Amino acid sequence: MNRTIVISSLSAILGLYASSVIAQEFECGAAEVNNSIIASDIEKQALVEQLNREAEEYTALHYGERAGGIKVIPIVFHVIHNYGSENLSKATILNALDQMNNEFRGQNVNISNIVSDFQGIFADSEIEFRLAKLDPQGNCTDGITRTVSELTYTAGENVKDLISWNTTRYLNVWVVNTLESGAGGYSYYPGNAPGQSNEGIVLRAGQLAGSLSHEAGHFLNLRHTWGNSNDNALASNCSDDDNVNDTPNTIGSEQECNLSQVSCGSLDNVQNFMDYSTCGRMFTQGQKARMNSALNSSAGSRNTLWLNSTLIATGTNDGFVNQCVPTIEFSLDEDQGCEGLEVEYFDNSWGADVDASWQWSWNFPGGTPSTSTELNPIVTYDEAGTYDATLTITTAAGSDSYTIQNAVSITPFGGGTTAPFVEGIEATTFPNNSDPQLVWTIEENSNPTWQRTGSTSFSGSSCARINLRSIPAGTINSLISPPIDMSNVSPENAEMTFRLAHAPRFTDSAERLRIYASKNCGVTWTLRYTKQGDQLTTTSGGFVNNTFIPTASEWREEVVNLSPMAGEEHVLIKFEALSDQENYLYIDDINIAPDANNNTGIGIHELELEMTVQPNPVNGFSMIAISSERNQNLDFELVDVLGRSLGMVSKQIGIGKNQIPLSEVATPTSSGIYFLLAHSLQGTATYKVVVE
Repeated sequence: MNRTIVISSLSAILGLYASSVIAQEFECGAAEVNNSIIASDIEKQALVEQLNREAEEYTALHYGERAGGIKVIPIVFHVIHNYGSENLSKATILNALDQMNNEFRGQNVNISNIVSDFQGIFADSEIEFRLAKLDPQGNCTDGITRTVSELTYTAGENVKDLISWNTTRYLNVWVVNTLESGAGGYSYYPGNAPGQSNEGIVLRAGQLAGSLSHEAGHFLNLRHTWGNSNDNALASNCSDDDNVNDTPNTIGSEQECNLSQVSCGSLDNVQNFMDYSTCGRMFTQGQKARMNSALNSSAGSRNTLWLNSTLIATGTNDGFVNQCVPTIEFSLDEDQGCEGLEVEYFDNSWGADVDASWQWSWNFPGGTPSTSTELNPIVTYDEAGTYDATLTITTAAGSDSYTIQNAVSITPFGGGTTAPFVEGIEATTFPNNSDPQLVWTIEENSNPTWQRTGSTSFSGSSCARINLRSIPAGTINSLISPPIDMSNVSPENAEMTFRLAHAPRFTDSAERLRIYASKNCGVTWTLRYTKQGDQLTTTSGGFVNNTFIPTASEWREEVVNLSPMAGEEHVLIKFEALSDQENYLYIDDINIAPDANNNTGIGIHELELEMTVQPNPVNGFSMIAISSERNQNLDFELVDVLGRSLGMVSKQIGIGKNQIPLSEVATPTSSGIYFLLAHSLQGTATYKVVVE
């Protein structure tokens, strides 16, 4: 068989002629991506083949030899997170690294657990990965960085722009929630990244332990056991190969472990880490030679990763010890609620190893206790107000502090204005008000945000607006009502009307308005209304490129069903605007429970649609079942409990029963509660979905 190893003399030519090809493939039920080189014409292909022959000779000379001592590679994990499950603990990362090192050194399994046919080629690669102890500036580190970014949900090359350490000295691993491609992870072959700073591995947090060795194999120039394709189904004719002489030709495995599998005339090496089986156990001697050849090549600067000068610069040389002052970071499980709210604080500090010298000092003005030395204290807030929180950590190396301003907002339970409630945005101090019962709150993630304007209105002299065209795409800003007492409101009268105005500026707008309601001071929110893109448009047609100021005919009345809030004495309403940098959005004449004092009612404007999901809890085969009394277009959307959209698809629904795979809308990536929404111009239907 041919073997393709890129050695140092090839790097300049490969850098000149290589182009990237990205394709999806599947590992343990999730996709993976890697990149390969293709020649653009016959002459270049001939040159690559010549260089491959040279690489084959190099590998043949070193097959089965020791690698010349252990090669240590400094590694750094960049955790890109938004305070979700992707923000892996240090212990989880250390466990994944230990597993990776054991697998590369052949210490992960007793050799008797390897199929007898392959015990003779079971390899210790003599490669070790060590967490960096010095960053590129020579500062103390524990080899793990943490960056807060919503790109964790749509990750790819974009997360490398957030943070990337010198890739000639560190193996960078970016840990994310979800890849935009739907993949589980990817790496480039040596020298194939778009640029040197792009070299490294991107992995979903949920696949870190299971896929780290596989992707590191790609990083060190290993192909899949069935060859260079990203899909083992493409190798079903046994004609492709991984260019390693001791791995049998195979079509590969996928999420199974058949140790007797023969797919290309000989027993498959199903236990190979570069297969997609569920029982990866080994690298072979040929793969060891190929990886060590990559480490002797300047392609992708793999040959600089293990130099003694590199180890000294990164603090990974034998015997190096450091003590760091941690980067202080903490979070809390609740940031708003009613009097008596209990809040648990979590120390998420990073950048240093915890030892016996660490001392925690918390300060909680307005809370009980007001101070604490515990790691994760629980604090009770009994009086209404807005309070800061501070954490100071002292170690043998020094101390540091961090304060979250306005960390907790506590409101009195009850005491709000009694429904019916009307807000015309006429007070010049809006969102503030001389009457404390009428003060609105802004959850601001950008500037500009929600504000009062006198430039237009549906009635009166002013309204509320948000300049979405000047806010970064994907940013959410919320406007929250004062507490409203709806204890006197019956379900049939529990609704809200308001006036809306919005115009598109470009095609395919993703601008969105959602409305939530809460009956527990904002601890949890119930989604009651959502409109996005064309559904949000109130103009008659065309795009508005200048500042949109609606005319009288460009306002539309919207109706929101608030029946779950009927009978509650403390109700909050939240208007949440998502920017796609389109245009201004206006609201006016907010009227909550207008018929609270009589029995006429306007009626519930929930979309009349029978919708279920089966099975639920869901799996990859769950179906959405819809019964409709008419033909209609519906937009199906899956959102999490925070209202973040996982995906949306438009479907034509016919009269009678309809079925749609839930996977066509979105596939939830972690356990929890989600909501399936069906949108039409007449309203929204909601169905709870559970993932175990």
